[in-house]
Amino acid sequence: MTSTSTNRQSIQRLFRIRNRFDGANSAEKLTLLRQLDRVEARTCGELLTLHATLCFIRAFPDTLAHHAAAASHLERFKDRVLKLPAARHTGLWDSGIDGTPIHYAFSFEVASWLARRSPDSVSIDWEELADTGPLDELLTRLLHPSEHDFFDSGLVTSKEWIEMAAAGYSGTNFDWLFGHLREKQLLPTWSQLYNAADLPLAWQLRDNSLSRSGNVFPVRKVRTRANGMRKRARNFRAEITRPLDSIEKMSRRSGSKLIDVAMASLAVRHRETVHFNHANPNEVYRAKISDGIDIAVFGLQAEYRYPLETTMGYLIMSNGVPVGYGGASALFRQVNTGINIFAEYRGSEAAFLWTQVMRVYRSLFGCTRFIVNAYQFGNDNAEALHSGAFWFYYRLGYRPVLAPVRSLAQRESKRMQNDTSYRSSRTTLRRLAECDMHLTLGDARATDLFEERWIETSSMLATRALAAAGGRTRAEAADRIAAQLARNLGIRSTSDWTGDERRGFRTLAPIIASTNAADWPDEDKRSMRILVRAKGASTELEYARLMNQHGCFLSALRKCCQRAERQGVSR
Repeated sequence: MTSTSTNRQSIQRLFRIRNRFDGANSAEKLTLLRQLDRVEARTCGELLTLHATLCFIRAFPDTLAHHAAAASHLERFKDRVLKLPAARHTGLWDSGIDGTPIHYAFSFEVASWLARRSPDSVSIDWEELADTGPLDELLTRLLHPSEHDFFDSGLVTSKEWIEMAAAGYSGTNFDWLFGHLREKQLLPTWSQLYNAADLPLAWQLRDNSLSRSGNVFPVRKVRTRANGMRKRARNFRAEITRPLDSIEKMSRRSGSKLIDVAMASLAVRHRETVHFNHANPNEVYRAKISDGIDIAVFGLQAEYRYPLETTMGYLIMSNGVPVGYGGASALFRQVNTGINIFAEYRGSEAAFLWTQVMRVYRSLFGCTRFIVNAYQFGNDNAEALHSGAFWFYYRLGYRPVLAPVRSLAQRESKRMQNDTSYRSSRTTLRRLAECDMHLTLGDARATDLFEERWIETSSMLATRALAAAGGRTRAEAADRIAAQLARNLGIRSTSDWTGDERRGFRTLAPIIASTNAADWPDEDKRSMRILVRAKGASTELEYARLMNQHGCFLSALRKCCQRAERQGVSR
């Protein structure tokens, strides 16, 4: 047997036993880690498998020795990449491994973060830019008046013009572009123009701390897994409602660091989410679970908050390593959410982690109902359909909201219990993904439910209110509504409110005005005065908690939405 085949077998063996924690497998794991430190991987496939395995062991180590060995491998993984023949390097592109490139057309928000966080490493990927028209529109806004004739002449391409304009600039063409966008104060128009350009970028991972290999939030103490992976709680509802031992609001500095970890964890995987793109460094919570598991929750910056809902993203970490993420929108006493486990950490403890995520949101918001939209388990989502994600949620107590789908799920579940080899067909999984699923806790009440479609109906009610308010402009109509609502609620003045607090009030006002708040009891008006100001506070958590407690608003808004539906207004 050749050394090459031996190396391949060792890597494959390490991968197979990565999540086995009994004595024999643990000892073999450590032996393989030390053995592989002295040999080279010969192919991209071997490198990819080895890297994924090392990431898993670093996150879920048997012992401190296992963690140290895996971390050491990953710190030096770029050396393995460089030893691979140059002709094979393309097989590692877009892997997120240290020393390799990422190719992607990032949004304006992620591109801005890259320009700030990783200078001199990102360039415009001209070979992948098929249509320069939208980029030309962006560049036109940067021109000095004296340059227009030359730029519009057709004598120069976008690439040639940037090269000429950036002559003598020490950074990349991407750095040059964003340097000038920053000079223009980055108004919303710039974001729209940049996104319209759909600019492909090539990001060279030179900073290991941003790669999959090195993106870790520092922890004081590594926690080992001598007892293996955590299993799903037998009584998951009781586990979700069990109080947390520790949840803290991070300092702005630590919050910013966690946001960087979250942003990098998605960017190297060609992903992004509004929860991280617009995360508020002043509102980052960190819940310490057990066995080195931390769940970080990110509030949104005030100008990006949603009108009714409180939307917060989360990042799951094991020993500081990002292993999964998601977002959750809280409204009244319910939370709409879902989970994504990164590929290299599948086969770990997803059910336990998901239960802990729900436990964190329960602790933060006091919610009594969790909602998972059908997309999360297969509706227009081939990956989720293929993985059988429906059954992941079903086994944790989620049930379809439509009776026919619920009955089908019960029949399928019974068949699987009677025949362990049985699997639902792709057609059946599509039928199971025709509606949302809910998990209700013991203190949930039917009257707490605010149907998802009513969020859109509430938005329509706002349009009606703005139209009825009159005024020469919609801004004037919004001012009229806010002024009248302030009188109805007993708000004497907003002069001592911050700009964000006034903006939050104006955002909510057309929806609240649709509920005839003037007729509410004084106590409910008083609590609403506090609630509307909290929408624009430096943190949004208190707003979510106040919304949870405002039964009068929930009842009034529900009635307005039901009335609109009876009148034939739907989605």
